[in-house]
Amino acid sequence: MYDAKWHPPVAIDLPRPYGRQTITTVREAADCLMDIWPEPDHSPERDEALRICLEVFEGNAGLGDARDAFLTAARSAGLSTS
Repeated sequence: MYDAKWHPPVAIDLPRPYGRQTITTVREAADCLMDIWPEPDHSPERDEALRICLEVFEGNAGLGDARDAFLTAARSAGLSTS
C-alpha cells in the first residue's frame, strides 16, 4: 500500500536544492519527511505525519490519513503546498 498513489498529489516547495516536489505516495512522503525535510523540524506535526506513514506500511492507516498528516506537517513547517 505504501506505493499506492494518493489523489490528488501534493506539490510542495522545499528549500534548495530540492525545490518543488510532487509527492504521490506514502513512500515518497516518508522519504521526504526523513531525508529532505527542512531542518531542524522536530515538530509534533512532522512526527505525527511520519508515524502515520509508518502505520500505512503496517496496514493500520489509510492513504488519506497519511496525505492529510503530510499536508498538516508541511503547513506547520511554513512550506507552500498545492
